[in-house]
Amino acid sequence: MKYISYFFIAIASAFLVILLSLSSCSPNHKATTSQPMVMKQPKSQPQTSQQTADTTVKIRNFKFEPANLAIAVGKTVQFINVDEEPHTATATDGTFNSKALDTNQTWNYTATKPGTYPYICSVHPFMKGTLTVTNKKN
Repeated sequence: MKYISYFFIAIASAFLVILLSLSSCSPNHKATTSQPMVMKQPKSQPQTSQQTADTTVKIRNFKFEPANLAIAVGKTVQFINVDEEPHTATATDGTFNSKALDTNQTWNYTATKPGTYPYICSVHPFMKGTLTVTNKKN
């Protein structure tokens, strides 16, 4: 009797695994993506499409190009995703945080305070860059 209950548990477990596997193959299945939580609220998120960018950072091949950029206070940097995957530009201290950018989408950030701002893609945290904001005009 003891082994029969083990047999039924094994059959029920196998059925459950198969059922869950098949449900993930459904054509109506919508993939969900989650982004890591940012511990601080962004201090500023200037984002207007009317802004003209003073410089551009391209997101290509899972890298920020250029990875290190220096701009002056008041200047605007435009992030453009040319990858097939969504990416963000998220300062590690919460100073700025773009939404997830799909292919060919852009996001602008105008620097308001001097400093060095390391940033990552919150979807792919191995992607890293640094924005250095200076008081002088570049």
